[in-house]
Amino acid sequence: MPTLPQSTQPGAQTLDRGLQLLEFIAMTSGPVTVAEAAAALGVHRTIAHRLVATLTARGYLYREPGGGYRLGGTCLTLAAAVADLRTILRPALEELARETDETVGLAVLRGTEVVFVDSVESTRSLRVAGRTGQRLPAHQTAAGIAWLAELPADRRYELFPDADLDRAVATVRRHGYAHATNEDADDQGFGSFGAVVRSPAGEPRAAVSVAIPLARLTPATRQTATKALTRIAAAMSVRLA
Repeated sequence: MPTLPQSTQPGAQTLDRGLQLLEFIAMTSGPVTVAEAAAALGVHRTIAHRLVATLTARGYLYREPGGGYRLGGTCLTLAAAVADLRTILRPALEELARETDETVGLAVLRGTEVVFVDSVESTRSLRVAGRTGQRLPAHQTAAGIAWLAELPADRRYELFPDADLDRAVATVRRHGYAHATNEDADDQGFGSFGAVVRSPAGEPRAAVSVAIPLARLTPATRQTATKALTRIAAAMSVRLA
């Protein structure tokens, strides 16, 4: 059984192992034993047993009568919350895609990463691919930077001690949206813009983004996209209320 890759991001090792264990069990067709969990994580069985016991006590896992563990009810509750978020915000996401005719995405912050829970691809031949299901470093994406700008400075530093985010955060606070550029080896990159979607209490609940190929990214397309982005992000916040 292969060993799961260890996270290179700073943070609590126990939490990281627990999350990896949940992901491993989610990808496994049958119940997972403590021995299998230990092998997958590359840790001693005692450590794996403690992780399994904690996750079971919190409802993230449950023990099969015949032995082994599966995902528990708490995971289903979290999945339902994400599904509800997608259902509520999908019409507005589609509206943003129609207005910009660019690829748009909906993401949530999970630790040091953003997870794209929904996306709508552009209809153009030259377009950025949809990102549904992708996990990316938060400080390298517009959606992630927009969310990080909502956090206290000490929390941002705790998550990314080696990243200088002050300028990016200042941009978000000045314009109401974040900007990130991604380029590949063939220079076929894209620029993305992101804004947060707030809960009724004013806290970030999601982030919405627009991704535009660099070949089509001009001051005019940027203005059009960011104007639609900030307006629809605000409309999404109203929907959550």
